Amino acid sequence: MLKQEVVDEIRIAIYEELGILYDIYSQKWSEDLVKDVKEYVPEITQADLEEYRTQDAPYIAALLKLAKTVGKDEAMLEDILNKKPEEAYETVKGITGDAIPYDDFVDILEYGGKPFFKAFEGAKTEDDELSEDELDEVAGGGDTEKTIAEILKEIEKGIIKGLGCFVADSTVDTSRGSVPIQDVKEGDTVLSLDENGNRVEAKVTGITKAEGSVIEVHFENGKVWNTTSTQWFYDGRVFHDVWQHKGHDVVTLEGATKIKDIVETGKKQVVYDLIMDGGNNIMFIDGIAAEGYGI
Repeated sequence: MLKQEVVDEIRIAIYEELGILYDIYSQKWSEDLVKDVKEYVPEITQADLEEYRTQDAPYIAALLKLAKTVGKDEAMLEDILNKKPEEAYETVKGITGDAIPYDDFVDILEYGGKPFFKAFEGAKTEDDELSEDELDEVAGGGDTEKTIAEILKEIEKGIIKGLGCFVADSTVDTSRGSVPIQDVKEGDTVLSLDENGNRVEAKVTGITKAEGSVIEVHFENGKVWNTTSTQWFYDGRVFHDVWQHKGHDVVTLEGATKIKDIVETGKKQVVYDLIMDGGNNIMFIDGIAAEGYGI
């Protein structure tokens, strides 16, 4: 595992040069990529960058979620840039929970600033193609015309394996009852919550599948999640990494509970996650509110 100071230096490189982010997660391994990162982290190697891909995937997922949200909301962007960092951070927590620590948010403002967020203005624009100069600035250059949406999809594909997922027999609460996550199909509807905490249904638009290291998350109500170590839970307001559970309630279909213990199993299994349209990107695994796949 890379030392945190090395991870922090790579993050700064990404804030200042988004092409590095694209190259790392779209697997464009080249001497040029290592050379670019060496300008920020002189001792970096390709092996280090390969390790970084997995190690920092949850943080990068949160970073993209923040950038896509703020990038398409000019008022929110100006609010974040003009407030004191500690006040602006409250907005960040509402979007990503505690996945982006305060010190990292300060670094984003210092090293990336407005240009970083503005690069994501077109994050949901499928038709507008980038000019050659824009492509070079945002995604490391290339001959193929691409949209911001296409660039993000390539990055997101590279991040999926590092995100939280559940083992095959984990039960998802759906409109047709509890179903093992491996049996959920696109088009199914799962129980979710809207932004006001009302119970709603969300349509499954995709399923991710990968291999991951599994942990057991034990709850005070007796339930157990078998998931990956980067899974997030919902406290009724924001999402939190399972490892940051102290002091936080966890929403369930029957009220609230808390995480009692986490056990590292040392096992690797095939794990699944759901992409949902509707709700607040919340699904219930064995009656407990978890964040689904979404960047």
